[in-house]
Parts: sequence; structure tokens; C-alpha cells
Amino acid sequence: MLINKLGYGNMDFGKRVKMRIWGSVLLIVLGALAVGIVLFLEPLSTEYSHDMSFVLGFYFGLGFGLIGAGTATIIKNTRYLKSTDKFKAAEIAYKDERNRFISNKTLSVSALTMLILTYLAVIISGIYNIVIFRTLLAVLGVFGLVLLTVSTILKKMY
Repeated sequence: MLINKLGYGNMDFGKRVKMRIWGSVLLIVLGALAVGIVLFLEPLSTEYSHDMSFVLGFYFGLGFGLIGAGTATIIKNTRYLKSTDKFKAAEIAYKDERNRFISNKTLSVSALTMLILTYLAVIISGIYNIVIFRTLLAVLGVFGLVLLTVSTILKKMY
């Protein structure tokens, strides 16, 4: 698997928890960046012809959501590192084959569902708005390209 080739598949669970903490720090930085965009664009919002209140609110909510999720994940993973019992329980749950199967099946079914829903949205949007149609068509194309690339890589590896 590509994850194993990169060295993440055989990684010690303690290192994986530390990587999650650094990933959460990245989420907090991205959230702060989104909030910074709002604070920077708010004085300039009168110069735009469309209503910027939705866009500013979206970035503000997105930023604080990322900051909150990153903080919660850091707290959770730090507790794993401080408590041996919690660490062992989390490691067992992570390595459990049933949990891995459920996770893989969830991702597969979700991807297929999103592919079908995006295809239906492309068909419907073509009737109403050409910009939305082209955007969704590009998303569908990129999704198909990623699906084909990952499938080709995995077939070569196994």
C-alpha cells in the first residue's frame, strides 16, 4: 500500500499520535488564516459589488471551526500521551480489524454516493446555470482522475 511505502503504515502508534498533534497545529494555523482573511477583507467589503456578509461570515465560521477542531484534537491526543491506560485503549481501537474494515467500507460507500450525487447535480445544474454546471463538471472530472490514479497505483503495488 502507498501508506506503507511512505512509512506511515508501520509507524508506531505513539509517533502517529504526535503526527496528529502536529496536523492539528496546522488546522489551527489554517483557521487563524481564515479569520485573518475576514479581518483583512471586512474594511474592503464596501468596494465589492456583491454582498460580502455571507462570505465574511463563512470564513469567520470556518476559521473558528478549524481552530476549535484542532484544539480539541490536540487535547484528546495529549491525554493519550499522558495516560498509559488511555493510550493502550486508543491503540487497540486503532489496530482493531473490525474498526478498520468499517472505516474502509464507510469511505468506499461515501465516495460512491458523492460520485452519484455530483453526477446528478451536474445533470440538473446544466438546465439552470452554466457556471455551476462547468464547476461541477470539473469537480467530477478531478474526482474521476483521482479515483483512476489511486486505483492504478494500488493495482501496481498488489
